[in-house]
Amino acid sequence: MESLAMTKNLLIVVLVGILAALAIPQNVLAQNCGCAPNLCCSQYVASIVSPGFFNGIINQARSDCVGKRFYTREAFLNALGSFPDFGKLGSDVDSKREIAAFFAHATHETEHFCFTEENDKSNRYCDASPQYPCAPGKSYYGRGPIQLTGNINYGKAGNALKLNLLNNLLNGGRQPTIVEEINGWQPTI
Repeated sequence: MESLAMTKNLLIVVLVGILAALAIPQNVLAQNCGCAPNLCCSQYVASIVSPGFFNGIINQARSDCVGKRFYTREAFLNALGSFPDFGKLGSDVDSKREIAAFFAHATHETEHFCFTEENDKSNRYCDASPQYPCAPGKSYYGRGPIQLTGNINYGKAGNALKLNLLNNLLNGGRQPTIVEEINGWQPTI
């Protein structure tokens, strides 16, 4: 029964996101907005990920959730500087789908931004990899809104963002903008 309710809530969030995206005029194209480089994307995405949109998701989390005090719209928008193509490639419909997909996935993984880390930490998620070896005593369970998981993904994300995530896992779970940068990167795996 709880799973059915969570599925229903997730569908409502996705539908609200799609309806909000469809309300934006079709002639709004991030690629041709005429503003300074790296500004168009953030302005365009910010118009879709409005305070009402973001708060509509996070306000569904329980009041005692650590993520409710961690995840912010501002951290998400700040992280866009590291990913100037997010929500910007293809048509504006494609861009809206990319943004909706990100928030649908994050909402599902974190229960409306309630959790910052995976609840079950019994698995180290450490695969043999000469390029991305596991650090002694570290576990690579899911962290952040997309739940970055596994030493190989931590290594790849760290390389892309110029962070040592294999050894310094706190970057992956304690600093909101870095967490959003990691999760902005992850769909490119």
